[in-house]
Amino acid sequence: MKVLIVDDEADVRDSIRLLVDWEEYGITDILEACDGETALTLIMRERPEIIFTDMKMPNMDGMALLQWIEDKSPFSKRIVISGYDDYTYIRNTIKHGGMDYLLKPINRSELLEAVNSAANAWRKDEEARSLNIQREVEINKTLPMYWDKTLSALVSQPGSQAGAADELSAAFGWPAGAECRVVLLLTDPLPRTVLGKFGRNPDLLHFLMGNICNEVIGPVRNGYAFKHTDPNYGLVLLLTGELGQTDAKLKAMNDALYKVLGARFRFACGGIVSFPHGVHTGFQQTLQTARGISFLDDTPLIYHYGGNPSTPHAARTVLADYASRITTAVHRGDTAQIGQVISAWMDAVGKRQAVTWEDLKYWRYEYGLLRNRLLQDKTPMAGEPAPSSFPGLFPLDENGRLSLGEWQREWTEAFTEVADTLKESRLQENNAIYEIKRYIDQHYMDNLTLQQIAGEFFLSREYVSRRFKQVFHENISEYLERVRIGHAKLLLAGGEHRITSVAEMVGYQDGRYFSKIFSKHTGMTPREWRKEPGY
Repeated sequence: MKVLIVDDEADVRDSIRLLVDWEEYGITDILEACDGETALTLIMRERPEIIFTDMKMPNMDGMALLQWIEDKSPFSKRIVISGYDDYTYIRNTIKHGGMDYLLKPINRSELLEAVNSAANAWRKDEEARSLNIQREVEINKTLPMYWDKTLSALVSQPGSQAGAADELSAAFGWPAGAECRVVLLLTDPLPRTVLGKFGRNPDLLHFLMGNICNEVIGPVRNGYAFKHTDPNYGLVLLLTGELGQTDAKLKAMNDALYKVLGARFRFACGGIVSFPHGVHTGFQQTLQTARGISFLDDTPLIYHYGGNPSTPHAARTVLADYASRITTAVHRGDTAQIGQVISAWMDAVGKRQAVTWEDLKYWRYEYGLLRNRLLQDKTPMAGEPAPSSFPGLFPLDENGRLSLGEWQREWTEAFTEVADTLKESRLQENNAIYEIKRYIDQHYMDNLTLQQIAGEFFLSREYVSRRFKQVFHENISEYLERVRIGHAKLLLAGGEHRITSVAEMVGYQDGRYFSKIFSKHTGMTPREWRKEPGY
């Protein structure tokens, strides 16, 4: 904390500086100025928290300085020290935010009381300012999520309009009864260039795309782009102004998205409806339009409700018709047969006049079912990732077009990988390294050594050590420690055995060495672990 003393008399400045133990109040810097003009420069540069000022000074007097401080440095605490017991001076001190008015000659107790009050007041105000800043930051973080939730309910739930209309009108300036249009920006599937950059962080992608769209939309009175809370719908645009320029704005959005992300996207537009009561109807029109969007070559990027040629109705091509042949090929591990079945599937897809958004969603569902069914008998491995939602299942180019050739290649590789995984899983049952792992799991309490384990399986010590590390990504000694400590945790939690007994039960004859290893793995001693609630 800094203090500035402004007085044209050097002895007064010296008195104030010497009468106070500044460190006691958390004050580290004492600044001085001989007149108001010099004080201005110091205040701008140093930003002192407490300012003492005389009233009568050359160049700029105290009243002018107080008025300037009120405008330019309002958080500073001001204390006047004057030789004049003048009502006008006192009144102006109070008017311009002064905390105290001390008369010369200076009374030390009054001075200390003024310094204490000023320092405490500044700290209290600073704490309140910090709290307000933190609150504003949190609001700025959560407000977009709040509008996402509110607007998602508005478009999806018919009964939500009444409660949200007034709030949205106040926040965005959308009057009741105004014309509006709902537009869906399709973000599923994603073009490959975008998936490579943002596949692991879809929230960041939607945030970025929403900002780009809102920049093109302009003032919020013209509309707002938001992320729907249902991930199936991606980004939704509620346009409330300049509706005649909808296509031009969507094209501008696509151009901006292409510059930033290197890809273009498809838009599904509903008809013009009234805000707020027609918004749900507009969203249903948008979804109906989106379901008919085709991802094959030479299809438009902007679709309007009732305005684009309807997608010809055709019997659905289903992956289930090919599932038994794919399953047989995968279980045989026959790469050529897998390729033939996927080629047949892709021929059926290619004969369709359109491959729609709805088709892709259904095929993703079928693919997930088939893949999970193939892998259901596989023994899960430690650290194996959970099944994903297959975000990159359908390859789109930078213009949002589906590549059937790339799709066939990737699915052939994917099912071949499943076949390899199943083959490896079957081999594990008779694999010596997995037998060694099971042996350790069953005999961890014995005095196991690498030499003894290798001898048990008639293998060289070097081979066992190297192969175990290759397969499980840790040394045998590390794995043995982890198994022993895992069992020790359970025994300690039960509270029935002494710590030395637990050490012996998991294979450690030296209690101190056991404690050292236990601390390395848990960050606690065995005694601390036993006392820690929840363990």
